Amino acid sequence: HAIKDAGYATASGYAELLIQLIEENDLQKWDEEVLINQKEETMTSAKEIVQYCVDLANSGMGVDKDGAYGTQCADLPCFIVKNWFGIDLWGNAIDLLDSAKAQGLEVIYNAPDVNPKASDLFVMEVAGSPYGHTGAVIEDSDGYTIKTVEQNIDGNWDSLQVGGPARFNTRDFTGVIGWIRLPVDHTHQTVDTAPQTSDTIVETPKSGTFTLDVAEINIRRWPSLASEVVGSYKQGDTVSFDSEGYANGYYWISYVGGSGKRNYLAIGQTDKDGNIISLWGKLN
Repeated sequence: HAIKDAGYATASGYAELLIQLIEENDLQKWDEEVLINQKEETMTSAKEIVQYCVDLANSGMGVDKDGAYGTQCADLPCFIVKNWFGIDLWGNAIDLLDSAKAQGLEVIYNAPDVNPKASDLFVMEVAGSPYGHTGAVIEDSDGYTIKTVEQNIDGNWDSLQVGGPARFNTRDFTGVIGWIRLPVDHTHQTVDTAPQTSDTIVETPKSGTFTLDVAEINIRRWPSLASEVVGSYKQGDTVSFDSEGYANGYYWISYVGGSGKRNYLAIGQTDKDGNIISLWGKLN
């Protein structure tokens, strides 16, 4: 009836023949299988989220999901949940388990023999603070320690106003209330926490400018955080470039400097296919 009503088949008997072909060849079931397979193929992996966190920590940057009070601890889990799953979490760090549960995400509470996995988002109480603390787990826990990437743990005096960048950390279970278990593929794939060092960049000639929104970005001799630092730009500086591309988890712009050598700046993060996840300024 839907085929007829849609007006795709107006010739006499055409709709009936088309329906017969669909039924005889079980094409509806085939369509369902294709949709299921496509969903499975595009399912986010734990490795993808962990790689994002590792690259963020290696860059010395942080993510400010809500644009308020700088890079607070809750910004990292909130950005991950929004960017990969389209869900906005509410509240401070201490509220994230309730917020996630209210929106259908799995929440696991800390208990004996129950451990967080890579890509889980932990929430903990902090003595003397009503806000709590949170971060991302980057390795399956052994039940004794939790390896994480966390924001705003530097202890700077203005941390409540400006936050702090993403850092690698290892902590025990003291104060941990529980964690958000994201709907990801947990196939075990270890992520190296050292900066990626491939010398291959997928690059395109393109002229433009980039204005920094972050405190500082280093100028490097080739597109890797392991490369030599030859200078830096500060917040508010505008850089002209003649090429852009992606490599080693970051989006890069480049230009030929006064020395006659090509300079590279990482201006944001990408996924493995070069799609921009976030930028550290304005690209024009």
